[in-house]
Amino acid sequence: MGMTITEKIMAQNSGRDSVKPGELVWVDIHTVMTMDYLGKQCFSKFRSLGKTEVFDKDRVICVSDHLVPPPNQKFATMLNEWREVVREHDITHFYDLGRQGIAHQIMVEQGHVLPGKISIGTDSHANTYGAVGAVGNAIGVTDAAVAMATGKAWFRVPESVKFHIKGEWQPWIMGKDLSLHIMGMMHWNGHLIYKTLEFEGPAIESLDMAGRMTLCNMTVDLGAKNGIVAPDATTQAYLKDVAKGEWEMIASDSDANYEAIYEVDVTNLGPTISRPHKIDDVVEVEQLVGTKFNKAFVGTCTNGRLEDLAVLAKILKGKQIHRNVNMIVVPASQTVYLDALKAGYLQTLIEAGAAIDTPSCAACAGIHTGVAGDGDIVLSAGNRNMRGRMGSRNAEIYLTSPAVVAASVIKGEISDPRLVQI
Repeated sequence: MGMTITEKIMAQNSGRDSVKPGELVWVDIHTVMTMDYLGKQCFSKFRSLGKTEVFDKDRVICVSDHLVPPPNQKFATMLNEWREVVREHDITHFYDLGRQGIAHQIMVEQGHVLPGKISIGTDSHANTYGAVGAVGNAIGVTDAAVAMATGKAWFRVPESVKFHIKGEWQPWIMGKDLSLHIMGMMHWNGHLIYKTLEFEGPAIESLDMAGRMTLCNMTVDLGAKNGIVAPDATTQAYLKDVAKGEWEMIASDSDANYEAIYEVDVTNLGPTISRPHKIDDVVEVEQLVGTKFNKAFVGTCTNGRLEDLAVLAKILKGKQIHRNVNMIVVPASQTVYLDALKAGYLQTLIEAGAAIDTPSCAACAGIHTGVAGDGDIVLSAGNRNMRGRMGSRNAEIYLTSPAVVAASVIKGEISDPRLVQI
């Protein structure tokens, strides 16, 4: 019996010829990421192990993303303490204010995640790393500290579930629509908890890296251990100039065993929306057309990439955002910000009436930069919409794609991007 790509990666990085679901493995970790709000705790736990030097200063990645720029004195002090700890350990790759971005965007964009390797991070959306054919997983402070000290971590090998994605992508349909469609199709029912969600098929082959990152990013919200797409020509082109290390192509065996296999045809997939306050309460846009909202948000590790901003700019070119809507756009990294600036996307969005903010997790974390207040109705291209996620528990959050957000802000009500005149 062959192995799935995730099983192969866990076998190769634990010195085994093969592994099976349910087995415990002690694996080599390629990179460990931690960020501002948990970073100091990670290093404190690391020192409690009697260690003073991390296993590899080039492969412990530190990012400031949740608290930058600091909105209050408490967070400013936390950031100063964080910076002191990072510098004390002479970490090579420290993405602080001015060089920052959302950690998961940074990890992939800057080549810290590689196909066939295992990368972990102290944030739930580390599943994003599967977009380049890596096993990406979220871990807690203690496991992060152990990995920082030893370069190793333990895993239970997960069962694999395959999603075969076929068909032709239609105009204005994005990876986010597929992700939400799968969310509504599978629901939060426990069936996918601690499973590998593997995406393959012709529609995945034609999906850009941004879309693959969105798809893998949201697998954690189905309870999955990781999401993954096997590396291909798209992966090679993306990593060509950024990969920090050598890597090889890897894929599932043709006779690999899957707990379940599902098929989705994107040909008939329409713009999709998750209604408040459950991420798996998913409907097609037609059911919500005309629903009014007062805030719009595009950013996060789910949809803050250059391709997402390009979609916004294309739809909003020469148009105005409705006077009753406040729209905030937050590029996922300084690199994305600069590229969007050079491409003219940000000028288009500003002229339309959007506010552009410094790269960070921003309102998605409910900490600052556009948090929701009582009575706010938010149309968001983020990843979660439970009560209080973006601030007030008395706000409502609709999740959707950047295309739906852009089409909707023109009228101030949920709209179908397929009907917008470009």
